[in-house]
Amino acid sequence: MSLETSRFPPPLPPPVFDGLGTLASRFGATQVTGFDPALRDADPADVDFALDPASVRITGENTQQWNTTYSVSGEVQVSAPGLDAQVVPVRYEVTLRNEQATPAQMRAIHPFDPATIPDRTRIEVQGRDYAGTPLEASFRALAGANGLDAIDDLRLSLEMTADGTLRVMTGANRLFDAPRDGGPASLPAGREDFIRHTTLLDDPRGADRAAYTRMLLDGTVPDDTVRIAEDVEGRAITGVVTEAGSGEANTVTWTLDASGRPVSADAVLTWEPGSGGRDSDRIEANAQSRFRSDNAMQGTGDDVGHMIAYRFVNGHGPVNMFPQQSQFNQRIYAGMEQEWSDWLAEGMEVRIEVALAPTDVRRPDQVRVDYAVIDPANGRVVYDPVLIVFENEAGQVFDRIARNDMDDMIEGAS
Repeated sequence: MSLETSRFPPPLPPPVFDGLGTLASRFGATQVTGFDPALRDADPADVDFALDPASVRITGENTQQWNTTYSVSGEVQVSAPGLDAQVVPVRYEVTLRNEQATPAQMRAIHPFDPATIPDRTRIEVQGRDYAGTPLEASFRALAGANGLDAIDDLRLSLEMTADGTLRVMTGANRLFDAPRDGGPASLPAGREDFIRHTTLLDDPRGADRAAYTRMLLDGTVPDDTVRIAEDVEGRAITGVVTEAGSGEANTVTWTLDASGRPVSADAVLTWEPGSGGRDSDRIEANAQSRFRSDNAMQGTGDDVGHMIAYRFVNGHGPVNMFPQQSQFNQRIYAGMEQEWSDWLAEGMEVRIEVALAPTDVRRPDQVRVDYAVIDPANGRVVYDPVLIVFENEAGQVFDRIARNDMDDMIEGAS
């Protein structure tokens, strides 16, 4: 099988500061003051972001059925052992569960110290509020990494999940405020280019806190950050999913029919971002809900299926979705996806072509899959089964290659 894909430029490098603590802006000659160089150079595990209780002002408190939302302004003192503290004026919006919304708790929460954030709490930080503060340099670096020309367009969105994982997302304001308006939850025909970074910190109050602190100090995202970039050209939509630290990238190009529905996906997989944050991915959840409604799927026995699994591309909304019979989705197709995952775990590359048939219909009758496993060390084909034609119905079989057999196949190909 042959497969042509395009690739996006790699993530931008960390910002470069001079000896005066200023950042040479990527957006012009303007010099932006950041944190003191000694503070940036300190071990991030020793840097403390402490909210001054006397400075806290709460406004716009709004209590709904389950949650309370409010805005906060105040001052945070950023310090490290042996160094003078720098004061950062802050503004942010918090949404937390009503049972946690005591006056003391509401005043204590702030976005730059995960230890203050209760489970099931969401915080939104606007880049425009940090112009002229020590955080401006870091936020400008994050804006640049997300393809934004101005700090005013940047959003830092945090969500502490029910199991204590902190989901850290950066991107354009429109991705969070209106994901259905040209963003990752919008219909395929109405999409626009976008970039988004997501980090899942399993222990944000402990072992993972330093990585988040480093991002705040100089704009360097943690190594396990997932960068999603999407490029729209007519009926072709190309997504690249990159791990910031390793540079590993999965590339997928979806092709649309005349009605704007996805009919094929060509992918090159080299790593697995995983599905760990799927439950807290509000953008993808909203996209699935809308897709189910738009395609009258209630009571049909169909799932919102993904052409390329979430675990490999972390979403992309309806451009990657089709109505899929539930048993076929959860057993047969999932079994094939697990085989792909096993090949990736063995260090292989998986090249995939998925085609839905017929076109110009809401629910395809067939899903045609052609894939090949390539050893990136030598470019040789390890496994290339014949074209697989699935019916979009229950009662089918897929013979998955066992993980234990893969080593021998790889050795035989080399």
